Amino acid sequence: MGELTVKAWKRYGKDRLYITDAQTQANVGYYDRQTSELHIDDPTLRYAALDALSPFLSGEIPALAHVIEATPPPPDRDLTTNSAGAAIAERAAELSPGRFQRLAAKVLGIRTEATSWEVGAAGERLVGHRLDLLNARGWNVLHSVTLKSGADIDHILIGPAGVFTINTKHHPRARITVNGDFTRVNGHLHPYVRNSRHEAASATKRLSAACGRPIHVRGLVAFVGMDSLDVKAAPADVLITPGKRIERLFQSMPQVLSPDVQARIFAVARYENFWRV
Repeated sequence: MGELTVKAWKRYGKDRLYITDAQTQANVGYYDRQTSELHIDDPTLRYAALDALSPFLSGEIPALAHVIEATPPPPDRDLTTNSAGAAIAERAAELSPGRFQRLAAKVLGIRTEATSWEVGAAGERLVGHRLDLLNARGWNVLHSVTLKSGADIDHILIGPAGVFTINTKHHPRARITVNGDFTRVNGHLHPYVRNSRHEAASATKRLSAACGRPIHVRGLVAFVGMDSLDVKAAPADVLITPGKRIERLFQSMPQVLSPDVQARIFAVARYENFWRV
């Protein structure tokens, strides 16, 4: 994938920002100025698309800023009721074919789009269960946090050792190699480190503004189901770990947040509107 470019388009009563791959000229998706929604066909490109859109989303186009400010926030909801994998399980259900098609796909060994989302949900549930064990050790855990863009953060962990956004990747029987910013799954390159970094940076900005003090959020990619995970060189700012015993990693970390600061962060992070506006 090449650099992403953005072009404004207004016609037939629609007002959009189209996102294009500069190298191939292929359309990646679009941002709807009227609804403030991002539409991207490939979920792995959401964060790159947001990077390309950032000058427009930061208020350089007054009309877009007006739409964002004029859009009323949805009713608030406590995210502590979310279960791990809920967001993508819902997506899998939407895409799931009829009973006959499911049976045919199973018999023929065909992997459908719904199947991919189901595999992802299973991985998030596994990691979510391990993270929930930290509740008894003074940590706060949130799952399936949906953002205004339509993307979601798999897990957010707030505790004595800091704040972490966790991206779970489920690759059954795969060979995974991480070398700095580059992640290969069975030889194929994936932007997992870059996406995790962007996710953590966005959360850092939101939480710091809400808490009135610098709050550093660190990204983490947790792999599950793989045959092997070889970290040749760890990324400088993103943690890489197997998800099977992920809670042990956090238990061994030194304390950096006081109970008061942790409580203040959790008090704002636990509500849906904080992440969706």
